[in-house]
Amino acid sequence: MAVPAAEPSQNAYARFAGLMYFFTVFDVTGVVIIARITGSGNFLDTAHSVAASETLYRMGLLCGLVGTMSTILLAIGLYITLKPVDGNLAMIALLFRLAESVIGGVVIVLGFATLQIYLDANQTAASDANQLSTLANLISRTAAVGINISVVFFSVGSATFMYLFLRSGYIPLILATWGLLASLLCMIAFVASLLIPQSAELLTGIGGVPIGIAEPIIGAWLLIRGIRTQGAVSEAVGSRA
Repeated sequence: MAVPAAEPSQNAYARFAGLMYFFTVFDVTGVVIIARITGSGNFLDTAHSVAASETLYRMGLLCGLVGTMSTILLAIGLYITLKPVDGNLAMIALLFRLAESVIGGVVIVLGFATLQIYLDANQTAASDANQLSTLANLISRTAAVGINISVVFFSVGSATFMYLFLRSGYIPLILATWGLLASLLCMIAFVASLLIPQSAELLTGIGGVPIGIAEPIIGAWLLIRGIRTQGAVSEAVGSRA
């Protein structure tokens, strides 16, 4: 298998992608912040809690925005790194990750809309609050579906990038294989969650944990070690032949 030599610019972009892997964690951080504020009470209790922690709630949404923007930069870094291996597949992976980011951006917009509904609920009568509760519930459910769909796009893009890493030998075989299998499991689990919504929590947990562990490890490798040189790649590919 002929693998093109890694150029210095590729290594620089690979390290940049490794850094961006850690910035995408802001997305999860935002979800945790918002979940802690909203809790599990009724609509009015949640509205009061959100109003009392409005700034923190907005920070949670902005964390999600940082994570979404970092995903775009990550995808660009991976695309430039892996384009010499297979430009067409690298472009497909890039487009899936960009689609993930677009859907993620829409989810953040819905998050700000939900915030405004909670704030308005603190200034309305009980009858109007019931209507706002219905609207907030609809938007929240729509956002939840949007997140699951964005993860499906993520997993396809991630699996494609990991397959290219596997072909190239730029990173250790075990990391590339782990990333590929974890991405495929993530895709299957989140598609299943859309088909079987009553088991969504279990399925998304099963699909999210392996890739959630794999990504920071691969990111750390890229950031610290970069991608293998041509000599190391040839040796790695030869050992698998």
